[in-house]
Amino acid sequence: MKLFYPIKLSILMFFALCSLTVFAQTGSISGKIIDDTKLPIPGASVQVDGTQKLTVTDSEGNFRITGLTSGTYTLTAKYIGFAALKLTTTVGSGNTVLNFNLKSESQNLNEVIVVGYGTQTKREVTGAISKVSGERLTSLPTPSFEASLQGQAPGVQVTQGSGLAGSGSVIRIRGIGSISAGGDPLYVVDGIPVTSDPFITGNRGAMNQNPLATINPNDIESVEILKDAGAAGIYGSRGANGVILITTKRGKTGKPRISFSSKYGLSTYANKPDFVTGAEWLQLRQEAWTNDGNTGLASLPGGLTWAQAQQNNTDWWGILTQTGKSNDQAISFSQGTEKIKSYISANYSNNESFLKGNSYERYGFRTNFDIKPTSYFSTSINVGYDKGINQRVNAAWGGGLGDAMSVALPIYPVRNADGTFFSGGANPARNLGLLDWKTRNERLLAGVTMELIPVKNLSIKGSFNMDNLNVEDNIYTPAALAGTTNGSATLYPTKIFNRNFSGTATYNWQLDTKNKLKFLVGAESQFNYKNTYPNGISATGANITEPFSENKTNLYLAMQGLAAQNNLLYYSGYQRDTFASLFARINYSYDEKYNLEVLARRDGSSKFGPENKYGYFPAASASWYISQEDFLKDSKVISNLKLRASYGLVGSSSFPSAQYYQNFQFSGSYNGQPVLFPTNVANPALKWEEGRNLDLGLDFGLFKGRINAEFSYYKKTTNGALINGGISPSTGFGSGYLNVGKILNEGYELSLNTINIQTDNFKWVTRLNASKNYNEVLSLGGLTPDAVGGGTNDTRIAVGYPIGTNFLVRYKGVDPADGLPIWLDKDGFETKTFSLDNRVPVGKILPDYVGGLTNTFSFKGFELNTLFTFAIGGNLYDASAKRQLGVVTDWNIRTDIANRWRKPGDNAEFPRLTLNPSTYAGLSSEWQYNSTMFLYDATFVRLREVTLSYNVPASFTKRLRLQSLKLFATGMNLLTFSKYPGGDPEIARDFENPQDRNMSPNVTYLTTPQQKSLTFGLSTSF
Repeated sequence: MKLFYPIKLSILMFFALCSLTVFAQTGSISGKIIDDTKLPIPGASVQVDGTQKLTVTDSEGNFRITGLTSGTYTLTAKYIGFAALKLTTTVGSGNTVLNFNLKSESQNLNEVIVVGYGTQTKREVTGAISKVSGERLTSLPTPSFEASLQGQAPGVQVTQGSGLAGSGSVIRIRGIGSISAGGDPLYVVDGIPVTSDPFITGNRGAMNQNPLATINPNDIESVEILKDAGAAGIYGSRGANGVILITTKRGKTGKPRISFSSKYGLSTYANKPDFVTGAEWLQLRQEAWTNDGNTGLASLPGGLTWAQAQQNNTDWWGILTQTGKSNDQAISFSQGTEKIKSYISANYSNNESFLKGNSYERYGFRTNFDIKPTSYFSTSINVGYDKGINQRVNAAWGGGLGDAMSVALPIYPVRNADGTFFSGGANPARNLGLLDWKTRNERLLAGVTMELIPVKNLSIKGSFNMDNLNVEDNIYTPAALAGTTNGSATLYPTKIFNRNFSGTATYNWQLDTKNKLKFLVGAESQFNYKNTYPNGISATGANITEPFSENKTNLYLAMQGLAAQNNLLYYSGYQRDTFASLFARINYSYDEKYNLEVLARRDGSSKFGPENKYGYFPAASASWYISQEDFLKDSKVISNLKLRASYGLVGSSSFPSAQYYQNFQFSGSYNGQPVLFPTNVANPALKWEEGRNLDLGLDFGLFKGRINAEFSYYKKTTNGALINGGISPSTGFGSGYLNVGKILNEGYELSLNTINIQTDNFKWVTRLNASKNYNEVLSLGGLTPDAVGGGTNDTRIAVGYPIGTNFLVRYKGVDPADGLPIWLDKDGFETKTFSLDNRVPVGKILPDYVGGLTNTFSFKGFELNTLFTFAIGGNLYDASAKRQLGVVTDWNIRTDIANRWRKPGDNAEFPRLTLNPSTYAGLSSEWQYNSTMFLYDATFVRLREVTLSYNVPASFTKRLRLQSLKLFATGMNLLTFSKYPGGDPEIARDFENPQDRNMSPNVTYLTTPQQKSLTFGLSTSF
């Protein structure tokens, strides 16, 4: 045994020495990542190239990577909004310090920009593209992600619809180029043009449906907005209104990382109109009664006596509103190797608005996988499922808060003396807790992309994508609410199926060190259709005690009953349309200074008539990096100077399918047989709208990126604009689609980013974007203004004026002698006789300037971010004011009626009160009171966002085993500055159809104001 002891000891010493040798040969790399102002960047990733070693900086920007054997390594540092940076260092037995100084993307010409069917570096981009990071989209608790684009990009006007949960926004990119066709941009999510039609379920309850509300903003990596023909031209007949490309997050190479965010918020209305009290309303009623020559007490609506009315001062607004609550939770998992990368997320949110009974609940998940088994083949699989449940309430003309602004008078009680609900007049409180109205949206977005690289620099891709959207509008009215012995239920089910196939081949050809070519050719096919019951499925009876969604037996019985009466209308494959396209793009670059792009697309669509089945859309764009020239390369003032230009054709095919041929529909019965009748007039020449777009731009940076700006001039002319207007009565139809309009949009855009102050601990950055657009109708093909109307709104189309100009009688003022209104006739002469024949185009539906001003202040771990949005110029028409001001009816009256005529000699804004519209000569009804009396200046400035955040120091987060922890508080719409007395100046009322949406974006009618909110939250990763 003693013999073996020295042997054992020798072996033990050998292994110990080996261990010490190995330990001596391993080292580490540590350092700090800062920005160009020397402030730390928390949450930045650092990876050792070619390995799985990856870490994230702490709240002070520090990182450390251990377990490295001796040798030379290249590390890559990345963070959103900054250019990736690679540095190489040599590691020995100890610690090596390596610090990174990241430059903002505004200075980075190698930033990757998503374009149609591919990507380009910022240096290569020749078109007009604005990029918004996903981080900006999640900073505000908006009803839907697209509302968060407001104030973020020049040339993009975003008007949030209202404070209703789940409501949509009206987005216009460089003006309005359509009249009867849709004016909204094309939305593309991970390569598939998705369904975004706000009129899927019509206009029930004074709110258009918003299919985009189901998309989870936490899953969005970035949004690119394509604005000119050089950028959007690759989408051909669908690019005229601009294209919004949405790219979702993907897995990244490195260790598994879990991110979590949690938000809770409170909300109320941002602005509200002020109405008179019950006593004041009675006083105004009596004044009107006396002005009309009557004696005694005025008659009252609702069957009330004066004694009863004087006891009431009901605050209907307060009864119908509450402090809203929001709850948003999101978690994601990301990891990746060289062969498989994955991103998995789940989300839940519930936004209870400030309207009692109104909420939007959404939950869903997403999985994105990137698989690369070999160096020449890879595939991507994307699956996203989201379900939204919108608990609806009536609004505007549908009731609810709309009643509180109109027919629910302050003299009406909520309940009678016996405790029953008052029913002599409007009583929106009866709906609370009784009306059961839910709209369910289920969306499945899925796609598979396969890429083959058969030879060097050649990539062949094939993609299949699907977008399935299931919408169910369930309405249940109990007997107690209906005031009958029977309840009623109605279901409006709609299923939209959208399929997209595309194939592309891309070849990169490096001719020499200076000349580079990139070729793209592709083909695409898309088809979509609906299965729907356009008239819904409804039933009334004693057995109807719950919604059809809760009782399928009642649903099937209702369908059987309607079918027996030939009243069950079902469309399978309704509004089916297909696209078949070929496209190509060539990019040429010389010496990274001169870039040229030429593209073309050929679109064929089932929407187009046989005389115009295919459309061709070419475009060309170029850029010149002047700052790369020898005479500017060493400039200490100009750090970047780029000139760009583009011209091309784009189109719009956003109009209903099956319009070029005759359609027939079954409805009702005659003599026991179903009736079939035509629904439209055929037009075999029907085609797309054609836009001819010119864009000139200048991008520049000064003082090493301290000042960066982009300036653009554009001119868009739409030819063959679709008009669903008046046609010859001999056709048997009142209107039909014709390509006869011509429209001009011309304007300027400015984007300015400045670093105002930068020290070791403090940084102040300002971002300003502003745009001006001039819109004019150049031709209507001989149609008159009354041939095309903006739904129930007082807007028309007139040559020489903007689209949807207000068509009103001009109000001059009040005659001090008798208090009667003075009008102007068509020729501008004064008259006291009101006549709709004196209507003329007045006002502007679009503001002169729109934009946003952002300031970000950073101090150590704190950051304060403010965003002011603004609209300057333009007009707002209040269609409800003609019942709230002037003629006293059974409506509420606004407090601005105080400035009215009361006695001879008064100089007043509003004429004498009356109960009889005919007191104002020529006025037959208060509903015909279409005048500039209710046309207001639409200028406003709004504090859209103020966020205070704090990155918790790494010394504390490490104790919690967290990589990062951020705490924040956000206020939205906290302040609004406007001269409009009727409530919220930023409005987008419910619309009847796309034509109404294009022509009347400045009209409000009992519109629910936007919400004002305060949100608290945290985000972390580990």
